[in-house]
Formats: sequence, structure tokens, C-alpha cells
Amino acid sequence: MASEALLDFDWDPMDTGEGIPFDVYARLRREQPISKTSTGAWFLAKHGDLIAAAKDVETFRASMREEGVIVPPDEMLISEIPEPRHGQVRKIVNSAVAAHRLGRVEDFTRELTNSLFDQAIARSKAGETVEMVQDIVMPVPTSVIAVLLGADAEDFELWGEWSDEIVQGDYPRFNRNHRGEGLAGAHPEFTKYVDEMIAARKADPDPPDDFTTRLLRTKVDGIELSDVELRTLLIFLLVSGNETTRHLISNLLYRLAHQEGLLASLQADPSLIPVAVEECLRLDSVVINLVRTVLHDTVFKGHAMKEGDRIFFGVASANRDEDLFEAPDEFRLDRPKPKAHAAFGGGPHVCPGASLARLEARVVLETAVERLAEIRLEPDFSWEKVPVFWANGPARLPATLIER
Repeated sequence: MASEALLDFDWDPMDTGEGIPFDVYARLRREQPISKTSTGAWFLAKHGDLIAAAKDVETFRASMREEGVIVPPDEMLISEIPEPRHGQVRKIVNSAVAAHRLGRVEDFTRELTNSLFDQAIARSKAGETVEMVQDIVMPVPTSVIAVLLGADAEDFELWGEWSDEIVQGDYPRFNRNHRGEGLAGAHPEFTKYVDEMIAARKADPDPPDDFTTRLLRTKVDGIELSDVELRTLLIFLLVSGNETTRHLISNLLYRLAHQEGLLASLQADPSLIPVAVEECLRLDSVVINLVRTVLHDTVFKGHAMKEGDRIFFGVASANRDEDLFEAPDEFRLDRPKPKAHAAFGGGPHVCPGASLARLEARVVLETAVERLAEIRLEPDFSWEKVPVFWANGPARLPATLIER
């Protein structure tokens, strides 16, 4: 018989300002793995339930926005586009970030990372404090995604600033607290920059062979993407290619500084570096929750859900599911299936940038392991989460870097 599984205590899945509530997640996994919170939203706490729901894209659609906000079809983020069009647009995105296309990107990433460490190590030797998030981490994903898309890599600081403003804001509360409607109203500077990229390629008789140019020449169902669709897709890629990867790399550097013996273990056996990336993805989930909307009345694993209900896929909880991970709260380099986590979601809408994120994180970690003897966080350092309810990463990492 279907039930609503209403929790017997008040808890809001969006309340992560004081940190990720791992104790609540553990309780839910034990007692109410599928529950309805006091806010009226559903929460999936276990790995198996999350993956099952992620595969059911006809019932659960991505929605990180406020309830009731109507988004024009040509401004839908890729995760919100319904099937079958999602799969068609997804193929276009995969052409830019698929693993087999990332060879030249790795060389660029390694050269950039070494240059950033050169500067950071020199500053440490001069007695200055290095703020690793700003000085080392942020330039990597912002520059890499710019190179892939054909934007000016020297503008990486703009991507970081604009991404933060969009992700930390409440776009797109149409007609509320914004300068206008849609992306152009929410962030006119960002949209103007991307619109100019598109216009420049349209006007160029021999445009550069980059992803933006390929987008202009691509048809979905025999129809070219509109300028607004092009803009939305490019902004989505510029933001998503920066935001979550930045937190992953920051979490790795924090682990390297804070996790006793980790740096020495990776120096002794560098082949464990990809495993360390996966374990960080699992234990320090960059995405805490994925938010979905129930598209029609349904019964999921015995629970009656109504059309319009909000449902949280508890990624950070699923990644510590005792049924799947031994000693789930420990950082371990000997896990038999290091990629079994749900850090990139699951099903048809699994993160298309997973391969790129792994590449960037691996290259930064390889460089740090090769070049550093120690990362000394400032004595008064206190870990502070970035101010985004669904995201997990340190807002800052002030440190001194000791060269190997």
C-alpha cells in the first residue's frame, strides 16, 4: 500500500548553510530512506533508490529553480530539456567533452597547472600566503572550458565571477528582483559576451574550428538551434564546466593538506591518484543534492508522489550508503569499485562533463603530488562551505606551499 512517509522531525534538505547534515542522512538511511520532509519535498537517502529514480526521466525532471517558475523552452538548461530532445542536444554536448576528444585539453591543462604552481610556490618562498581556491583552482576549469568552447581563455576571471553570480543567485525569478526577464535580464553582461561570440562566428567566412562554430552548424531534428538556444547552451557549459569542477579540485587540495599520510601515499604510488579523485568525489560530494520535479502522479518504491512534488536526490547521502561502501565515512584508496559513487548522478542525465572533470582533477593532483612536499594551511584556518545549498567545497584555502 502506498504511503507518504512523512518525517517525524523538522528538516529542510536545502538547509546546508551550517554544513552537510551527514548525521541526518545516516538516520534517514536507517529509518526512512524514502521520506517526505516537513517542507513537502521528498528525499531519497540511499544509493539504489537514487539511481533508480535518475533512470526514470519520464517521471522525474531536473529543476533547480523555485516552484512555479516557467522557463521558455529555448532557455531550458540541458538537464531540464525533456526527452527525446534532451538526448539529441546531449549528443552535441558530448562532441565537446567526450573522453576521446580530450587529448589536446590535457596538454593545455598540465601546462596551465604547472604555471599556476610556479607562481604559487614562488609566492610561498617570498613569505606570502597563497589562497589556493583563487590562485590555483579557479583558473583551471574556467580556462579549460573556455578553450573547448572557443572563448578567450584570458577571460577566465569573468567566468568565475559570472558563474558565482548565477549559481549563488536565484535566476530566473522572472519579474522579481532582476533587471529583466530570462537570462538576458538575470545577467546581461554574461549574455552579451556569449551573444558576441555567436555573432562573430556568424560574420566570419572562416570561423575557428571550435565547439561554438560546430554548434552553429548543427541541426536537431533537421532544425538549427536558435540564437537563444545557442546562448543558453553555451552559458550552461561555461557555468557547469567551471563551478562543480572548481569545488572538486578544491576538495582534493584540502584533502591533500588535511588528510594525514595522503600526500606521502600518492607520492609512493602515483597510480593511486585516479582512485583518490574518485574517493574525493564520493566522500566530499561536490553536488550535495539534485533537485527534481515529479511530472505526473506516480508510486515510487511504494510511496505515492503527486504531480508537481519536489524530490531531492540525496547524492551526499547515497555516496555514504553503508549497503554499498564499507566504512563509508573514511577516505580510502583501496576501494574495490572506486567509481561506484553517484557524484555525477545517473541514468540518461548523468553529468556530460564527468570525463573532463576527472581529467582536470587528476592533472592538478598529479602536479601537486609531483611538486609539493607539504601544503600548510594557515594556523587559524577554518573550513567554510561555499554559499550554495547544493554545492560542497571550501570557499577559501589560505596556505603555504613547500616545494618538494
